Amino acid sequence: MKTPESKYRISLSTKLAIHLVLSMIVIFSVVGVLNLRMHKRHLMQGVYQNADQISDIIKRGTNLSMLKNERDRIYQIVHSIALEPGILKIRIYNKEGRISFSTEPGEVNMEVNMQADACIVCHGGLMPPADAPIQERARDYHNQEGNHVLGVISPIKNEPACVAAECHAHSPTQKVLGVLDVFMQLDKVDASQHEYENRFMWFVVLTIFVLCFTSTIFIYFVVFRPVNLIVDGTKRVAEGNLDFKINITSRDEIGALAKSFNDMAADLKISQHQLMSEKAFTENIIRSMSNSLVIVDEDAIIQRANQATCNLLEYTEDELIGKPLMMIFAEGHYEDIGITDYPIRNFDNTMETAYITKSRKKIYVLFSGSVVRDDNNKFQGLACMAQDISWQTEAMNAGHLAALGELAAGVAHEINNPMNSIINYAQVIIDGIRRGETLPEEIPATIIKEGDRVSSIVRSLLSFARAQDRIKRPVVIHDVLQETLALTETQLIKDGIVLKIDVSRTLPKIMGDFQQIQQVFINIINNGRFALNEKYPAAHPDKVLSILAEKGELDGRPAIKITFRDNGTGIPDNIIEKVMNPFFSTKPAGQGTGLGLAISHGIIADHDGKLIIDSRVGEYTAMSILLPTVEEWM
Repeated sequence: MKTPESKYRISLSTKLAIHLVLSMIVIFSVVGVLNLRMHKRHLMQGVYQNADQISDIIKRGTNLSMLKNERDRIYQIVHSIALEPGILKIRIYNKEGRISFSTEPGEVNMEVNMQADACIVCHGGLMPPADAPIQERARDYHNQEGNHVLGVISPIKNEPACVAAECHAHSPTQKVLGVLDVFMQLDKVDASQHEYENRFMWFVVLTIFVLCFTSTIFIYFVVFRPVNLIVDGTKRVAEGNLDFKINITSRDEIGALAKSFNDMAADLKISQHQLMSEKAFTENIIRSMSNSLVIVDEDAIIQRANQATCNLLEYTEDELIGKPLMMIFAEGHYEDIGITDYPIRNFDNTMETAYITKSRKKIYVLFSGSVVRDDNNKFQGLACMAQDISWQTEAMNAGHLAALGELAAGVAHEINNPMNSIINYAQVIIDGIRRGETLPEEIPATIIKEGDRVSSIVRSLLSFARAQDRIKRPVVIHDVLQETLALTETQLIKDGIVLKIDVSRTLPKIMGDFQQIQQVFINIINNGRFALNEKYPAAHPDKVLSILAEKGELDGRPAIKITFRDNGTGIPDNIIEKVMNPFFSTKPAGQGTGLGLAISHGIIADHDGKLIIDSRVGEYTAMSILLPTVEEWM
């Protein structure tokens, strides 16, 4: 489709042809005018010389007759000469300005005006009559009949023969005796000039035509066709045909341009192949990503989504492109990531949040956003990465249930003792009532005490078992440990494990999820109990589990350090790096899921903390947990 600009565009060859034609017209016109003027001037000079020669012929032809005063002879000679073609008439003036002879008899004895064009040359007093040039003695005009006439006057000088003549003597001081005036008709001269002008004009036109024709042919083959081939080549390359070659072999600038164009097309093909390969490689990487990738513009509108995103959210890419980013977030979670709190150009954040699928299923993800910029630091978009952590939640729940199962035996034993006491004391009360005895007050008090003990154990177990919202709040480590020991201490004591606890209630609080931290403590205590039982099947003085909480430092920030140390079997060096991998376990089959430490590590990482393992085979294992204090979260 032609644009408005291309509709009125003039090609280079057309411009060159127009310029050449106009230049030739101007140059030939100027040369023609100058040539015609020069030709006319040369032609008139010839006429002047011819007229002057005729005057000289008349004067010489009549010279002898004048000396003899043969007037009839003079008139006859002049009349004969006047009959020559081109001569209109001849007149002779005496020195007083009277026409003494004329081929027109009616003019004889007429006086002429001394100020007339024919007389002013000699009588103007500017130069002697004998020395006046032919151009000043000539008159070029049109007479009353409309004929073009040239009149030339020639002085009849006083010669020595005239002074000595017997017929009439003239004074020696008199230089001019009279004037000969010859009138020549210039119609034939004009016709010749006109004919020359016509011939010259046709010659110029034919020359211009021939030059234009040959120049057009030259421009067509040397400029128009090569340039059109180059233009066509650029269009084909623009359309993607990089195999197109311009077939121009001339050894000039256009040939060099065509060669450069062909080289450029070849280089473009190589570059395009490289770009396509790199693009395909990048596309393969994005398509092969297991994590969700969404690219948005500065208005948080989705511009790109990879296949993992489509699989996760149950949408097609077309259904996502052009939609706002908030549509893929579960209700209330888009605001939590903080993307609306400051310009998207400066967004850089990582946190847990929730996506919502097309079928309205909530999926928990680890979300991170990074700004994408070009080489000139110009904003191009925001890359939103999301990792599905639903499996972690499920694994955490599974670990939670596993820990709950491990607690069941100890809790049952813990509850069994006070329940037996309550039953026994209740039987004592029944027997006393039957015998009518007065019961001592410590029996009901003991029943209440044992019932409170059962209630406390059940409350702790229900608190650990209850599903809660994962909300981080200020937490006292001492309280978490107390709740944990309420569920595990009985089992530890039953196994003959000695507990050494040094945890102050005055330690700074940490920001965390009470239940998740409790689950970590239970996992570590259960691992320590297993290692101690493996090394010491029965009670032993060295069968010790110590728990120490103290102030520490994490990456230069204030933190609380909780260390669980057992004198158990320890962990071999070759597997210590693997113990926190999911489903890796050192316990015999059926006694562990391999999720305990992996879940614990994930929980601690989610709390911006660190889990450190120090162990020596056959001697000990120390699990240290570092958690930042509340001040670091503010």
